[in-house]
Amino acid sequence: MPIETSLKELIVERLFLDLDPAEIEDETELAEYGVDSFLLLELIVAMEEMFEVQFVQSDITTETLKSVKALADLIRSKQG
Repeated sequence: MPIETSLKELIVERLFLDLDPAEIEDETELAEYGVDSFLLLELIVAMEEMFEVQFVQSDITTETLKSVKALADLIRSKQG
């Protein structure tokens, strides 16, 4: 399963969004789905667990947390 697909499922499950994961577009800003900074913190913890990666403070920027595509790119960079 692509990272993007896993991320969409994780976002909907862990953040309790009233969406179908398939409704989340890779390039759309997460804020448009109601994801705020508090929810992003929850998501970061969930991503570290699910993908077995560790993020450092410098990884966490508005650009890296902007969209599913940006998150997937960040995860890939940590897995590499």
